[in-house]
Amino acid sequence: MTMDDPRAFFREQTILLTGGTGVLGGCLLYKLTMKLDTRKIYAVVRGSTETAVSQWKETMPEHIEDMLATKKIELVIGDMTKHGFGIEDAILREMAGSVTVIIHAAANINWLSTMPLKETTSNNCLPVLRLAEVAATFGKLAKFVFISTTYANSFLPDGIVEERIYPVGDPEQHLAQILSEGKVSEGVDSGFASPYTFAKHLAEQLLLSRNRRLPILIVRPSTIGPAVSEPHPYYYRRGSCPVSDYIERYMSAPDSGIVHVSPHCADGTNVYDEIPVDIVANLTLLHIMHGTDGARGPEFHYVTDKSIKQGRYAEFGKIWARDWRFSNAASKSFRSVKGPLSIALGDHDAAEKFMKERARRISEEVVRRRASKNSEQSSVNFFI
Repeated sequence: MTMDDPRAFFREQTILLTGGTGVLGGCLLYKLTMKLDTRKIYAVVRGSTETAVSQWKETMPEHIEDMLATKKIELVIGDMTKHGFGIEDAILREMAGSVTVIIHAAANINWLSTMPLKETTSNNCLPVLRLAEVAATFGKLAKFVFISTTYANSFLPDGIVEERIYPVGDPEQHLAQILSEGKVSEGVDSGFASPYTFAKHLAEQLLLSRNRRLPILIVRPSTIGPAVSEPHPYYYRRGSCPVSDYIERYMSAPDSGIVHVSPHCADGTNVYDEIPVDIVANLTLLHIMHGTDGARGPEFHYVTDKSIKQGRYAEFGKIWARDWRFSNAASKSFRSVKGPLSIALGDHDAAEKFMKERARRISEEVVRRRASKNSEQSSVNFFI
């Protein structure tokens, strides 16, 4: 078995995947079925299997039929916000005796500061803690992967951000306060980009402190962007790629384009960090294969003059960007990997060709939706 040919490793793995209908979960599902010949994947989905398949047909129309035809995917109806996840006991017992890897990619992504802290904690902190409790009963489990975010440490000032936990007070006390009062003590969550990032930070601390015997791997991608190549170029899902969503909203209702930077920034030269979803998927799978444990991590113009009126959609894209230098030391050894899990970008031109084509596609979609909406309104008016 080599890093260049990971199929031998994944043929022996039975994987439990949450968040399979999200942009990263869908990409992982594609990789596991079509590229790695994984033995079996339990994909936990909400609602119904029909809804899940419909979502995949929208994001991966050319691949989903072939993926399902492999018979390697078993769709499991569940709700990650509920105790026991609403999964049938018989299926839980079956998974407990066979699952070797758990990938928790489910999340309710919201970079805005408008989502209540209690709500985002219920969606982005409690599920992984409950899943870890269930995982403790899995006799063959070799790896428990939690997809967090680089911005779980967004309270830190400019400088190096290492691949480790940066504690903020007593996480158990913070969680108890949030669940009982809907908030934490004044100042505890100050500096975090949003309630979502604070919930992820809390989840990291509690996951590790409560489950010292679990083989935990925490993966911290920055904001996830469309795929470079797989499942297909520009693959993404609305609501899961912040920069694409920001562009779409700006095109839908343009405004001043002014975005205020955080007062903690050293200067105005910061960039909006983004990583293609297929690179995130490949790195995650490489770390699983490598046996990595612990926490692992990877042009919009910002202004410092607060007298300039900020654009109305600036709040949507605000990550409180600072001059961070994110360490990715644990992933550097994978740069030379070839084959289905390569992270090489080749001649990929993110700044010019890719971004322009991405904006063009989003623009066409905005125009299509607007035309569809106008058509519906015209029809209603006609019949009135």
